[in-house]
Amino acid sequence: MGLFKTIYKKNISSDKLGRQLIGAIAKHWVLTMLFVLVFAIGIVTVVSHLFPKPYFCQIWNGYTSVPVIKCVALVCLTFFLVALIRICNTLTEINSLLRKENRITWCQIWILIGIGLWALGFIFILGIQKEMSSSIGFGLIGSVLAWIFQDKIKGAVSFIHFRKHNLLNIGDWIKVPKLGVDGEVKKVTLTAVTLYNWDTTTSTIPINALQSEHFMNLQNMVDGKTYGRMMRKDFTIDTGWIRPVTEKETRALMSGGHGVGVYLPEDEIKDGANNAQLYRLYLYHWLMNNPSISHQPCLMVRWLGQKDSGLTLQVYAFILESELVSFEWQQSQIIEHIITSMGWFGLRLYQSPSAYNVSNGNIHIDNTEIIIKENTK
Repeated sequence: MGLFKTIYKKNISSDKLGRQLIGAIAKHWVLTMLFVLVFAIGIVTVVSHLFPKPYFCQIWNGYTSVPVIKCVALVCLTFFLVALIRICNTLTEINSLLRKENRITWCQIWILIGIGLWALGFIFILGIQKEMSSSIGFGLIGSVLAWIFQDKIKGAVSFIHFRKHNLLNIGDWIKVPKLGVDGEVKKVTLTAVTLYNWDTTTSTIPINALQSEHFMNLQNMVDGKTYGRMMRKDFTIDTGWIRPVTEKETRALMSGGHGVGVYLPEDEIKDGANNAQLYRLYLYHWLMNNPSISHQPCLMVRWLGQKDSGLTLQVYAFILESELVSFEWQQSQIIEHIITSMGWFGLRLYQSPSAYNVSNGNIHIDNTEIIIKENTK
């Protein structure tokens, strides 16, 4: 046992397929030895029936019969299938770590071939093919095999579909909203996909679930093969602060206060202009000149529908730095600038008053003097 363990550790992590195969066989040496033993018994049995004259063959044939031969063949075939699946799964695990996509695919193909050989061997060893000439027998056998291997069949179809169109690879970041999965693909087999979620948990889901449910592959975005990572944020503006700008505010904006004049066209700054419109134009031009923002495929600053809480301003843009930490840093800086620059145009975000606001007077009220004219008539 110690020898096989040493051989396994020495060869399994190799980059060469031959050494990996030796290591995988050494790991499952018990199954391999049982298969070899039963296979040897089967060979001796077949040879003894082909050449019955030698004394040893006569003795051997005396203890063996057709039912025994069939049982030996079925056991041998089953050991072969189990050993093949275990060895291929071991190779799949190590190649998943090495991200050898082609080897993973071939390991799964060999599992399919093994299952097919086992099914054919089962049919011919028991002589079921004689009954399959009738449609009833063929349908019965087909139904039984389809029921036994239904997960493998569905998984194989999904596996081939994903591999053929390069939709799923080791290391890809995928999201499956309905299943609550959001993480990196670690292993792909005929029946399941194993992921490491960003919350440090591990999920294993049926591979055919990815084909039946909506899932998103974000790896191209992470690798920088797209225009960037999407930022879409909504800001609800209190409509009570939307008004025409005063002459004093116009002069302040035209003089370049807070750097507004650099981004806002001068012909737009005039007395009576709407402060919400000016702010939307300023924010659009500021984003256009931000080196972290992509101009493709879309850059918008737009008004959405009116709500009870106010008028919603949406910023729809793509940030060039798609890596999570860098993206969130840039997005936070942009949001902070949006909140700060609102005050330059006399705008405020809407927030529903809470019980704390009311009880502690934490509501800021405009101190503009209200003049009430009495009716002299």
